[in-house]
Amino acid sequence: MTLSRQNKLYHKVHSDENLTEAWHHVRRGSEAAGVDGITLAHFQRRLFSGMKELQQELSERRLVPQSIKRFSIPKSGGNQRPVGILTVRDRIVQRAVLQVIEPLFEADFEDCSFGYRRERSAQMAVERLQQLTKRGLVWVVHVDIQSFFDRINVSRLEALAFKKITNRELRRLIRGWLTEQTLTVERGGLFRRPRRRGILQGGILSPLFANIYLHQFDRMALLHGLKLIRYADDILILCRTKRAARKTYRAAQQFLRELDLELHPVKTEIVNVTEGMRFLGQRILLEQWSEKENSTISFAEDGDELQEDENLEIADDNTLRT
Repeated sequence: MTLSRQNKLYHKVHSDENLTEAWHHVRRGSEAAGVDGITLAHFQRRLFSGMKELQQELSERRLVPQSIKRFSIPKSGGNQRPVGILTVRDRIVQRAVLQVIEPLFEADFEDCSFGYRRERSAQMAVERLQQLTKRGLVWVVHVDIQSFFDRINVSRLEALAFKKITNRELRRLIRGWLTEQTLTVERGGLFRRPRRRGILQGGILSPLFANIYLHQFDRMALLHGLKLIRYADDILILCRTKRAARKTYRAAQQFLRELDLELHPVKTEIVNVTEGMRFLGQRILLEQWSEKENSTISFAEDGDELQEDENLEIADDNTLRT
């Protein structure tokens, strides 16, 4: 891609049409204010002047990403999930950038990737699961990446993203969002924290960043002939036998190490889909499977817990890791 075309990409970011479309998306989102205290309602009250100021700052290459307000929300099991809130201004600009750069990466993403992509969905991922199990691939390595968003190597992500993005100003903005310090909300007030690793959960560009990073995992897995389904960082690798699944578990572990990531030692599991499994937050049951008959996938109620004896097998495999 020539530099002139990359310059056109940047001009498209701050075009009237693109910024207007970005605002329409952002205004349907969270009302919460970022570090500047400005909510969506506040911004909308002076929408014309606010959008014009943004457009001028982008056009004159003066826009600087603002700090991110970060706090934690409780998860099931007693853990905390870190969440970040961008200012309304940065949400609009991130959306404007996303609308321009997403097609650059979309053309290269693999067919096994379903999460946060246009014209793809969770239902399509489940349908692919059904297709593969009909072929006898009923043993599944359900990959859980430990603290994925918090552990992404930002320098590596930059290098991957910048293979497609050569425009200097787009690079400056993206680097700013990736490395900007956070204001952490804690008991007693706000505290500034440098962010050396990880990307923002809740950022408009974060799903694309996640797909860019894990596209490398897809390529390694497919190069080794593995059959996988990935929805963002929720990954299934399907195998014909339990023995193959255990070997695949170790391969997935190595692929993630090459990306400076780790398998979650407890949540990663080997399961047989005929006994039930959890995928995309739902319990999936595969009924009446055989090589000659159609299989049916249904969703159990969340309270329907199934026995998962394969966790014992994973515990044995953990002894192979250092």
